[in-house]
Amino acid sequence: MHHTFYRIGRLPELIFALFLFAIGAVSAICGWSYGPGRLNDIGPGAFPLGLGVFLMILAALALREAGTESALSRRLAPACFYLPGVILWALLIEGAGLLLATLALILLCSFAEEQLNLKRALLLSLILTAVGYVVFILGFGLTFNLIGDWF
Repeated sequence: MHHTFYRIGRLPELIFALFLFAIGAVSAICGWSYGPGRLNDIGPGAFPLGLGVFLMILAALALREAGTESALSRRLAPACFYLPGVILWALLIEGAGLLLATLALILLCSFAEEQLNLKRALLLSLILTAVGYVVFILGFGLTFNLIGDWF
């Protein structure tokens, strides 16, 4: 099934892409100032630096698309839901636990789909929680809980 998503206008797209690029640049600069470390000894600035560079690359691609004249078939919803989903997961993992954090991540990311399938999203979150429990808690010995401290 092919859907055409219509343009919202060049100027707002250009402004938003420049805004994302600026956020990425600030994140990369802050990450560099914390010290990215080395490959065998990753420093505290590695994640913000990597995230900032990644965001600048995405913003550059968005700038390229915003500069075209023709209508584009694209979906911007994934970009609007995936990153906030990961941020929400990171904020919830310690207090709410792996189960609730993963459920929140999958449900928020599911809104990027054209049709929300709640049963599939719940099943996926349970499967990913089980995999995360086996890999991260049992395998790597990370200290966050399955249920969390809030309950």
